[in-house]
Amino acid sequence: MRNFALPLVAALGFALTGCSSSTPAAAPAPTPSLPVIVPGTPGGPNQTLATAPTSAATTDPDDLTFLSDMMIHHSQALVMAERARTAAANAQVKALADRIRVGQKPEIAAMRQLLTERGGTPPALEHVEHSDHSGMPGMATPAELAKLLNSTGAAFDALFLTLMIKHHEGALAMSATAIEKGADLRIGELAQDVTVTQTKEISTMRQLQKAL
Repeated sequence: MRNFALPLVAALGFALTGCSSSTPAAAPAPTPSLPVIVPGTPGGPNQTLATAPTSAATTDPDDLTFLSDMMIHHSQALVMAERARTAAANAQVKALADRIRVGQKPEIAAMRQLLTERGGTPPALEHVEHSDHSGMPGMATPAELAKLLNSTGAAFDALFLTLMIKHHEGALAMSATAIEKGADLRIGELAQDVTVTQTKEISTMRQLQKAL
C-alpha cells in the first residue's frame, strides 16, 4: 500500500505558508485638512484656520443678510458717484467718485453671485434712490440724496464728501458685523476687502474736505 501521508503533510504545509505570507490591505490614510488663510484687520496679522471636509455646507443667516444689505448700500453709493461725473467741480472729487463707481460695481456682481449660490434672493436694486433705506448704517435719507442730486459745483463737492464719508463709515460697521458673526470664509474675505478699500477712501475724502 502506497504511503500518502508525507505528500499530504507537505501540501498542507505549503498551503499554510502561502496563507501566512499574505498581509491585510492597509487602511487608506486620512486626508489631511488644508489650512485656510483668513486676512487680518488692516495692519494686523493673518489667521490660519485648519478646516476639515464637511458633508454639507451650512448657510449662516448673518452672511445672507450682509450680502443683501451691502448690495443695496453699494447701489446708493453708485447713484451718488454717478452724479459726481457731471455735477462735481473739483477734479479730485470726480476722480474719487470714479474710483468708487469702478470698484463697487464688480463687488455688487460678486455679492449677487455669492448670495445666489447660497440660496438667497438678491434684492431689487432698480430705483434705489427713490427708496428709504436710512435705517441701514450710513445710508443717506431720501431728503439728503435729493439735495445732493440737485446740487452742482462746489456745493455738490462739499455735500458729496460729507455724505460719502458717512456712507463708508456705515459700510465699515456692516463689514465688522459680518466678520464677527458670519461663518462663510468667502463672504468674510469680501467684508475684509470692503473694510480695507473704504478705510483708505475715507482718509482720502477727509483730506479733500480740508482742501476745499
